Amino acid sequence: MEARLLRAALLIAAAVLHLVLVGAISLVGRAQLLPDTFDEHGIGISFAIDATSYRKEATEMAQLLSQRRVQDWINYRSQFRSTFHFRLYSITFALLGRVLGFGILAAEPLNLVYYLSILGFTYRIGAEVFDRKVGLLAAIAVGLWPSLLLHTTQMLRDPLFIASMLLLIFSLSLCLQRALSILQGFAVGVTGAVAVLLIWLCRADMWEIVFVVLLLAVTACAVHQVKGRRFEPGKTVALMGILLFAFSLPKALPAIRLSDRIVSPNQVNSGYMTGRALPAYIENRQDGSIAPWTKLSRQIGLLRHKFLVAYPLAGSNLDTDVELRGTGDLIRYLPRAMEIGFLSPFPTMWFTTGVQVGVIGRLVAGVEMLVMYLLLALAVLSLVYRWKHLSVWFLFSTSTVGCVALGYVVVNISSLYRMRYAFFVLLVTHGTKGLLTALEKLIEPRPYLDNVRTVT
Repeated sequence: MEARLLRAALLIAAAVLHLVLVGAISLVGRAQLLPDTFDEHGIGISFAIDATSYRKEATEMAQLLSQRRVQDWINYRSQFRSTFHFRLYSITFALLGRVLGFGILAAEPLNLVYYLSILGFTYRIGAEVFDRKVGLLAAIAVGLWPSLLLHTTQMLRDPLFIASMLLLIFSLSLCLQRALSILQGFAVGVTGAVAVLLIWLCRADMWEIVFVVLLLAVTACAVHQVKGRRFEPGKTVALMGILLFAFSLPKALPAIRLSDRIVSPNQVNSGYMTGRALPAYIENRQDGSIAPWTKLSRQIGLLRHKFLVAYPLAGSNLDTDVELRGTGDLIRYLPRAMEIGFLSPFPTMWFTTGVQVGVIGRLVAGVEMLVMYLLLALAVLSLVYRWKHLSVWFLFSTSTVGCVALGYVVVNISSLYRMRYAFFVLLVTHGTKGLLTALEKLIEPRPYLDNVRTVT
């Protein structure tokens, strides 16, 4: 009972913290005290510039709902590929916009749900894979993560993606940790399918990562059943249900992804490097005779190329001269992709002035990365002491797949920083367990010291 009251109190404290922060940002924005950081609607123009356009379109859609033009709301033509997240914001705008204004205050009900969901799923994952103490401390650390906290106040799709990804990881962790009945397996499968649907609707470009994570979970579960020499139908129902749903969803509900958009030579030539030729694999990507691995390597190269075009002059770009044209390039670039995915922004970037975030933003990122370096080392320690547990390896493998995949594709560090939050949350959970393990080893009694004291 006391543990439940503590968790409830911390959840209320987190909600109050978020509300106070949003209120303060809204006041600063309206008073234009920091005009280079927040606009009059509270949108962080220095670190969440996309939210400016999202807010504008959500406002237009909210007006359609207010006029009961539901069909026009459904058929609204947006300049963005993914509209699901700001369609949700348009609903809160329609309900609260006239009272609170069409800014982050009216979006707060949704953002607060995302923020608390992230903390809740962080706790549940930590408690399920390790123990409740780890889950609680990891949730507190995530809740006080400065840049993540700040981003959850904005009208971005990242908070929805993070919450959905953590919900999927939690569902898969249940399959690995618990003995499930058929009915329980069905319930877990439905929960995982909902998470998969939300990820597809808000970040379809992450689909290959999601699919690899699902395959990791299926493999881990199969190994667990083989080692235990028993078949567990509940787990099988849950995992197969989620996997089949994920496999069929793109066909049943198509989405426009970055890899589906055509890039013309004119667009490339107007980008960061004049005269850069359009790679041949972009035009030949529909060739049905090539092997699946080759298709995947071309898909990764295509996504990277389009990030190069999308962020031609960003101040935090890395390796803009690198194109990935095939499997060989992927293998050679793997160490660098791991370095970028796990360790960027690098210390050389911490003390320079960012184009949008300035010196303060870079310093905050530097402090956060310094903490993450420590947590990465502690995460390895948790692996060493719990190397026999498949669920622990599943969490670490998921983080690795996500970070490395983003390191391959995303050349803009500011974008990568936001997109890998979900995978870094898992590393925070691992690092928390590693920290507790290290403290236990430091303070545990040593028999040989007691013998020395006795002799003395």
